[in-house]
Amino acid sequence: MKLSVTSIDKYLLRVEAEGEITMRDFHAEGPDPFDTLLGAGWASHKVVLDFRRVNFVDSSAIGWLMTCRREFERNGGLFLVHSIQPRVRQVLDLLRVGKALPLLADERAALAAAEAWMGKNSAAPAPVAPASLPFAPPAPAAPKQPSLTAPTAPVEAFPVVGLPDLAPVGPAPKPRTRKRKAA
Repeated sequence: MKLSVTSIDKYLLRVEAEGEITMRDFHAEGPDPFDTLLGAGWASHKVVLDFRRVNFVDSSAIGWLMTCRREFERNGGLFLVHSIQPRVRQVLDLLRVGKALPLLADERAALAAAEAWMGKNSAAPAPVAPASLPFAPPAPAAPKQPSLTAPTAPVEAFPVVGLPDLAPVGPAPKPRTRKRKAA
């Protein structure tokens, strides 16, 4: 897995994940990949993670995503994942990851959800200071990214796209019972 910061807005970090996310990316006593990328206070940031270029995840990746969600929540940060490839999405849906972690359809939905969350949870969030991060901020891109200040559509707190509750289809099977032989 390769993580890279694609942009730093006033209050939000956009991070892109690339490649397969497997147990080889995590070490028992090593730092979290976000710790390596963003520094020690990584869980206090507002992060939108682009999964567009992730083509495979294993159980270690699922564990990492859930640990990140918990750490961001404990430290006042925000963690959203968007643009998930169908094959990866199928695994996440099968394991019902969307019940605990916001999995959004695309970047626009993620940015709108982030803005809605920031509006509900803090009057004036602290801006991300590029000097506090352990890397040089990326050069500004030519095309302007959508602004967090002008959402295109109203969004509920987290428009999580997940599996609906499954209802049985058709009548329930009759229980099998054994008939006793007469003695």
